[in-house]
Amino acid sequence: MRHRTKTHLLTKEQIDDLFKRAEVGRLGTFSSNGFPYVLPMHFVYVDNKIYMHGLPKGKKIDNIKFNSNVCFEVDEMLSLLYEGVENPCDVNTEFNSIIVEDKASLVSDLDEKKMALSSIVAKFTSHLVDKELPSKMINGIAVIKIDILECVGRYYK
Repeated sequence: MRHRTKTHLLTKEQIDDLFKRAEVGRLGTFSSNGFPYVLPMHFVYVDNKIYMHGLPKGKKIDNIKFNSNVCFEVDEMLSLLYEGVENPCDVNTEFNSIIVEDKASLVSDLDEKKMALSSIVAKFTSHLVDKELPSKMINGIAVIKIDILECVGRYYK
């Protein structure tokens, strides 16, 4: 298994493509009590950055303020590989995945927040892309950014 994860790497183009088409990623943060906290988040990928949004208060925000080191994971299961398999332990999965380890920050610049939120609207609710985002909403929502310096994409077929 170890050898395969080193030889089955996605290209930069494949990583970009998966980031753009995936709808949900998992954000992993550190809690002050020492436990990891992982939650699914809608996200958008823009200029080698991941943007997510949510309430300005809560566990994920507290955790990012406590420790900005995060992990972000995206995956897609394409199929189970079980044809001709006699032993259940030999069933495998065709998949693509990306793991990012980096730092998260809360976006305070209003222009960047608006850009991120507009990108989220375009990705998930494109029929509303022409609607103006109310400034009260932009000011009242938290936007989390991960600058991706390095990530690893893997596949198995």
